[in-house]
Amino acid sequence: MKNNLTIKVLAFAAVVLLALACTKDNGSKNQKVAVLLPDASVIDRWATDKANLETVMGKYGFNTTFYVAPETAAGAVQQVDQLRDALKGGAKYIVLTAIDYKKINESGLLEQYPDVKVVCHDRFVLDNPRIAYISSTDTKEIGRMQAMFLLNHFHSSGAASMTIEFLEGPDTDINAKDYFDGAMELLKKYIDSQQLVVKSGKKEYSQVKADSWDTADGRKAMQDRLTSYVAGKGPDMILAANDNLAQGAIEALEEAGVSVMPVITGQDNTATAQANIKSHKQTMTIDKNLKDMAYNTALIVNSLVSNSPVQASQSISGIPVFYSKITLMTIDSY
Repeated sequence: MKNNLTIKVLAFAAVVLLALACTKDNGSKNQKVAVLLPDASVIDRWATDKANLETVMGKYGFNTTFYVAPETAAGAVQQVDQLRDALKGGAKYIVLTAIDYKKINESGLLEQYPDVKVVCHDRFVLDNPRIAYISSTDTKEIGRMQAMFLLNHFHSSGAASMTIEFLEGPDTDINAKDYFDGAMELLKKYIDSQQLVVKSGKKEYSQVKADSWDTADGRKAMQDRLTSYVAGKGPDMILAANDNLAQGAIEALEEAGVSVMPVITGQDNTATAQANIKSHKQTMTIDKNLKDMAYNTALIVNSLVSNSPVQASQSISGIPVFYSKITLMTIDSY
C-alpha cells in the first residue's frame, strides 16, 4: 500500500485542463517561444521536462524552439549564447531553466529586450527584474521535508544523539541554497544542542555545497566527510539534496567499506534512486510532479500571450510563483 505524503497541491489542475481543452488560438502559432533547458547528461530528469514541455507547448500551438546545454561551466556559457540567439531570432517569450543564473544576469541580455517575457522553469533567476513568473516547487519546503524525515528517524530511534553530514548542490543553482536553508530551519537547534553531531564540522552552505549536481562531485564530497570517521564507519544520517548526490554518497560509503547505509535523503525520484531505495541503500526521495510543472509553465506562457495574466497567491522577491506538488517517496511507495 502506498503511503505518500503529498503537500502543496496546486489548485491549478482544473484551470489547466480547461485551458488545454479549448480550441487553439491560431494566433498562438505565430508567437515565438524559446525554451532553454539543461541537457540530461548530469541529471536525467531534464529529458522528462523537455518531453513534457514539448507536449504541452504543442497543445497550445506555440511556435516553440528548444535549446539544451550541458550542466558544466562551458554549458553555462553555451546557454547564454543560446539565449542571445533566441532573442535575436525574435522569441517574445522565454522559458528558462538556468544552468548558472549568475551568467544569465551578467550577460545583460534580458535587459536589452524589455518587451520579452521570461518564465523561470524549476530554477529561479533572482536579482533580475526581467523575470515575469516562476513555475517551480517550494524549494525550502523540500529542504524542510527532508529534514523532518531525518528528525522523525532520530526521535523514533530513542538515541540521545546521532551523527549527520550534508551534501548540497552548487551555488550556480539558486535552488540549492534554498534546500539547505529550509532544512536548517529545523535542524539547527539540534546541531547547536549537540543532539545531531556534524563530525566533519561542515555546517555552513559554503562548506557543504558540491561543485556540481554530478554524482562524481557527490562522491568526492562524501569522501571528504568520511575523513572525520574511523575506517569502515560513516555518519548515522546524510542530508543529500538530490538523488545524484545521494548516489555519490552511496558510492563513497561502499568504497570505504561501510556495510550498513546511513539514512540518506534525496530528490527527483530518479530510476537510480528508486533502485537504491528498494535495495535499502537510499532511504527516501522527493518526487517533483514534472508533468504538473510543465502544465503550469505552459499555462503561464499562454496567459502572457493572450495578455490575461494569471494571479498567483505567492511570490518570491515580488515575482509571482506557481508551485507544483511534491511527494515524499519511501520503499512503501513502490
